[in-house]
Amino acid sequence: MIVCLCHVVSDRLIRAHISEGARTVEDLGEACGAGTSCGGCQDQLAQMLVESKCHAAGTKSACREGCAARTPQLASAAP
Repeated sequence: MIVCLCHVVSDRLIRAHISEGARTVEDLGEACGAGTSCGGCQDQLAQMLVESKCHAAGTKSACREGCAARTPQLASAAP
């Protein structure tokens, strides 16, 4: 799925940069340009970073609740 339409950056490439050490939206922008033009994807980039942190912390099952508490965008999407 394409996340950044301006720079045609996929979720796979973003996840690869996160696994390689990107920890902020700015890191992702430097790595692949995502989020550096119109900024319309920055919330999604931030969400992907939070989900990655939850996954790394081993909170897969509670990730939606934990992430939702920290990000208002996820709170509206949580079941």
